[in-house]
Amino acid sequence: MAGEEETARLRETERRQVLAAAATYQAQGRFEPAVTLFERAVRMAPADPEGWSALVVCLFTARRPDLALEAAAAGLERAGPNAGLLSARAQVLQSLSRVDEAAADYQQALNLDPGRFEARFGLALQAVETGDWPAAEAFVAPLIAQHPAAPNLAWLAARIAVGRGDLETARQGLSALAAGEALAPDQRAAALLLLGEALDGLGLPGDAFAAAAEGKAIQRQLFAERAAGREGEVAKLRRLRGWFEAADPAPWQSAPAVRPSPDEAASHVFLFGFPRSGTTLLEQALAGHSDVIALEEAPTLAEAFAEFMTSAEGLERLAALSAAQAAEWRARYWAQVKAHGAAVTGRLFLDKAPAGTLTMPLVAKLFPDAKVLFALRDPRDVVLSCVRNDFQLNAMTYAFTSLEETAACYDACMALAGAYAAILPIEVMEARHEALIADFAGGLAAITAWLGLDPQPAMLDVAATVAGRTVRTPSAAQLRAGVNTAGAGRWRAYAAELEPVMAVLAPWVETFSYAGAEG
Repeated sequence: MAGEEETARLRETERRQVLAAAATYQAQGRFEPAVTLFERAVRMAPADPEGWSALVVCLFTARRPDLALEAAAAGLERAGPNAGLLSARAQVLQSLSRVDEAAADYQQALNLDPGRFEARFGLALQAVETGDWPAAEAFVAPLIAQHPAAPNLAWLAARIAVGRGDLETARQGLSALAAGEALAPDQRAAALLLLGEALDGLGLPGDAFAAAAEGKAIQRQLFAERAAGREGEVAKLRRLRGWFEAADPAPWQSAPAVRPSPDEAASHVFLFGFPRSGTTLLEQALAGHSDVIALEEAPTLAEAFAEFMTSAEGLERLAALSAAQAAEWRARYWAQVKAHGAAVTGRLFLDKAPAGTLTMPLVAKLFPDAKVLFALRDPRDVVLSCVRNDFQLNAMTYAFTSLEETAACYDACMALAGAYAAILPIEVMEARHEALIADFAGGLAAITAWLGLDPQPAMLDVAATVAGRTVRTPSAAQLRAGVNTAGAGRWRAYAAELEPVMAVLAPWVETFSYAGAEG
């Protein structure tokens, strides 16, 4: 008996050492060895929720949400309901815009452990996302009282201050936080990017850009190892453009005849463009219509993209797709939509994917009756916004960790959209962000008419709520620099910082008729 106890004690000591080593790798941004060690730890004690929670968090931090959810499900099956594991899964669900599921997990975690830090923090973040500042403060206040030195609480308090417009308080808190030594690299990056937002609001564009650039540089270094092992976004966009420019147009002029199933949407629209081009405002306004159901940035076409668009051979197969194959892939698409909670039967379904422009060949072959709304915004504002904002990192948003690569990505995406327009028979309508801002009711009426809908007052109410949450009144310094409340023309205040990429963006400024917005 004593020998068995000693063996168990030694095994537990070994497991703790494995967990500690994994945590060290994770803090260094070396996610591959960290994941390997966390997986080893859960094999050593499959009924212990701590190891599973750590594995889920590591996979999420490494930007692998699908694997993180698989690990969470396995952990809950083997270890049973646990507040830490539920909170970890909720964090992943929240990142995938599965907000209701995340809230349910957070609440179940609090039911199991009323003082659970991660659950209260997660619910505070949800309140921040909806602009409910009193609710956010109510969640975070007791946490700050219990953990006054926690860096993530300092960040969240600053985020709430920014939302409330108390920018100087946010600036002071974030400057101190970013200068401290207690932050992990990803936390420092987040603090610097939020500091950039506060400095922008205070009318200090040079300082704001510098803070954002420093934060993005940290993110770039943190995920460089993983990025090196996969096709970069610019290379991917250029590869697809080259293929379609050389392709025989004939196979793309028609699509397989597929009979829609009864549970499909009555009509179907994709909202494409480029990130930070105004898609959120448009999607939320359209979603305010009683006949519209919208899904925001779910990977509905990811599986089909991996099957057909990662190689020349796959593209050839897509060009020659049979009716039976098309029916199979349509069914997979609608299963994805259903899995994300969208009840589309009998309604117009809006699939919002700002980064989905490259998937248009899939739309042409699988959904020939679908329409595409293509969001446009001044390229200079788009690139500036991509560099200054924090994103869940993936192949495209990793490009946004560099000003030069962001501009190259925009250039490649728009060039690809042009190549698609020359060969794909898709009905497309441009939706210009600036035009919608200038006359939202009129612009929205034109879009709804194109979609076969009648405008409803609730659509304007939704749009006003979104705009009020995301656009703050500019400072005097911003007004002098030509920045307005709608977020148009913000690039002017950052013209010096954007100068290195102005030549890359100039052709698109001209093509999209933004050249008159120079001064």
